[in-house]
Amino acid sequence: MCMSLGKNEVSNMEYMISFTYEGMRWLRNMTLSMSMLGYLSLLSGCATIDPFADLDEWKEIRSQNFMLYSNAQEKVAIDFLNEFEIFRAIALKITTIPPFEETIPVRIYLFKNPHSFAPFQLSKNTAGYFVQGKNYIALYAIPFEKNPQFPIIYHEYIHYLISKYPARIPGWFNEGLATIFETFERERDIVTFGNPQFHRWTFMKRHAEWIPMKEFLSDQVSYHGDGNRFTDAHSQAWALMHYFLFGNRTNMVRLGEYISLLNNGIDYGDALLSAFGMTPEELMQAVKKYVARDALPYSTLKLDDIAADDRHHSRSLSEPEARQILDDLMNVVKAFQETTH
Repeated sequence: MCMSLGKNEVSNMEYMISFTYEGMRWLRNMTLSMSMLGYLSLLSGCATIDPFADLDEWKEIRSQNFMLYSNAQEKVAIDFLNEFEIFRAIALKITTIPPFEETIPVRIYLFKNPHSFAPFQLSKNTAGYFVQGKNYIALYAIPFEKNPQFPIIYHEYIHYLISKYPARIPGWFNEGLATIFETFERERDIVTFGNPQFHRWTFMKRHAEWIPMKEFLSDQVSYHGDGNRFTDAHSQAWALMHYFLFGNRTNMVRLGEYISLLNNGIDYGDALLSAFGMTPEELMQAVKKYVARDALPYSTLKLDDIAADDRHHSRSLSEPEARQILDDLMNVVKAFQETTH
């Protein structure tokens, strides 16, 4: 089943999470946190690769919201930059985050191949990462449709966008929405959003140990760490947000009411009862029943009305400039590796 995200749905979603709040509570206060993707096993023996080789190949390409540094071919780099601008524009539209100016543009390091990227891996199996706090994206250039790096980068970039809300956003909302965006796809002028990940969906149907909804809604769950509970938390956040977004056409409006009540100091249980007319236990049963379906809905969106800026300015970097830019990323990598050993 495929649902089109038309004007009414967009309007409902805008009502869902566009509110006026007083005060601000950020969900992440870490100075530096990183998420890694281990889909590919890249080159080992990074110490034998000169991280500052061929500095004359590096260029800087600016767009409205991103600063890209790359030693890939210029056309490849510009295509990547445009793709990120499109993703940002669509994410803002879907999430109804109010447009904002990037005072410090997100920095993208695009390496031309795995060999060039290898010295800047966080670990042997890192294929790409997003550095929270500094807002750096690092990855290597292969075609988007074949690139396994983007689910985690999309995930972490959604966290970054959600941090722009002047509101209290529950952890499960943040993690669930970011996880849903992992399957974001664009093919020409059509975007697919919310297509369920088969492995996560199957896990929640058959193997997950569901966390009590009282504990979940009150944000007593950690999304950082190892083990089954770590996996359960992310997957349950995905299931809960998928239910709220796609389970019922009235859910989005009700979720907006629920978040508004939370931000007005109402207890999560009372807010849930007021907005949805159910208890946490009843919500748990509704979500379990939802994910037990044989098929789950998702949305498609046409790009006709997406205003993504495709203007850019490109220039070659001098060798000292390129060395400084790469040295900045290398220092981030070293700092991360020191904290994990």
